[in-house]
Amino acid sequence: MTDLSIIIVCYKGWERLIKCLDSLNSFSGNSFDAEVIILDNKSEDETIFEIEKKFAKFKFIQNSLNGGFANGCNLGAKNASGRFLLFLNPDTVAREPEIEKLLKVITQNPDYGIVSCRQINENGKESNAKGTFPSIFNLTGFQRAIFKHCKPQAVNPIQEIDFPDWVSGSVILLRHELFSRLDGFDDDFWMYFEDVDLCKRVSESGEKIAFCRNITIEHNHGGSSRINLKTAALTKTEVNISRHLYISKHKRSIEKILIQVFLVSNNIISGGIMAIIGLILFFIPKLFARTLGYLKLVNYYFGSLLRLSWVSPLSANFHK
Repeated sequence: MTDLSIIIVCYKGWERLIKCLDSLNSFSGNSFDAEVIILDNKSEDETIFEIEKKFAKFKFIQNSLNGGFANGCNLGAKNASGRFLLFLNPDTVAREPEIEKLLKVITQNPDYGIVSCRQINENGKESNAKGTFPSIFNLTGFQRAIFKHCKPQAVNPIQEIDFPDWVSGSVILLRHELFSRLDGFDDDFWMYFEDVDLCKRVSESGEKIAFCRNITIEHNHGGSSRINLKTAALTKTEVNISRHLYISKHKRSIEKILIQVFLVSNNIISGGIMAIIGLILFFIPKLFARTLGYLKLVNYYFGSLLRLSWVSPLSANFHK
């Protein structure tokens, strides 16, 4: 059995994907043997076949639909032979010594269900790659700022490993056996919160989520999610949709109702204000994306009311 299967789900963003694959192609294989699986989410661009020729020793799979990140990861895992699975974003750059350290941590700690690490961009800026599970106290940026101020997260500067509620899906290492036992990522999510959902289920299974502060992987955000105005609006909308879906799956009774009502109200009111500003300043793409995203979200709300379901229309499970 292969030691490690590295799974990358891509949708265009070719320049960063090539940089990612170049870094993996440089691995010597002396410390561990690895296979690399690239799952293309129906980019419908001939460039992917040119990249496949360049990296002939890697395994390329063409998805029949763009079912989102979770669906792509699951399909990649079904074709993986590794004892461990490492899910990497296509806009990451991984160094062999860092991956070796991650493998060492999870191998030496059988109670660690998921292991991840620090992520910095090419300019050295660190991104927030971990957090607490969504609750009624941290749904908005304002709430998170207040909650963090009132109850700062405890970090032991001596220890090299933290145990947050969740870690970002851009770098997730776990045992193949555990991933299969939990039925992988939830295909109901198209993009965003599928990593939080997986961490929640891993935690409920009794295993820890470990974040290694002494291990670093380069991550340059937005490789495939900010290609153009339409895509930017779509991904912003999916953040809100996936948050609703997560709440519907993991909250119960009155708390679930209160959170969903709060989220809808907040998104309609505050999102509407930003949508008007974006319409007035339509010549500024980042602002106009808010307007397009707002229209998509309102349409989603009407559809969800008719279907009595929070599942994203883009999800692989939407028509099931």
